[in-house]
Amino acid sequence: MTLLTVPKTIISGSLRLARTPIDVALGTIDALRGSDPLAKQQRERAERLREEAREREQESESRLRERQAEAEKAARARKQRAAKTTAKAKRAKSKQAQAAKLEKLDAKEESIEKKEAAAAREREAERLKEAASKAKRARKDSKAGGDA
Repeated sequence: MTLLTVPKTIISGSLRLARTPIDVALGTIDALRGSDPLAKQQRERAERLREEAREREQESESRLRERQAEAEKAARARKQRAAKTTAKAKRAKSKQAQAAKLEKLDAKEESIEKKEAAAAREREAERLKEAASKAKRARKDSKAGGDA
């Protein structure tokens, strides 16, 4: 039951309770007087109209419930789509962060390799310089030894 139907239910229930003693009194009076066919038709018509009104009210309440259920279903679907989109964006961001991290590591590794290669060239240059220096000393020593 929705909040809108509660006051209707209370009012219709209280009206029925208030009307009952009057209906009983009218029924007693009609029984004492003898029933009038026109009054009987009017009562039947009134009862039929009340029943039709109840049926229409029930139908409208059921339609309202159906609409609310559809609205809730649509809201759930929207929430699920939003959650999916958020999760997808989160995964994409995570992948992007991992790719950036890998690129950074690759760049670092490349830098280290370049430094190692530069250090190896430098050591080779030192070795060549020392070898040239030794050869020069050896020539000087051999010239100095040859002059003496």
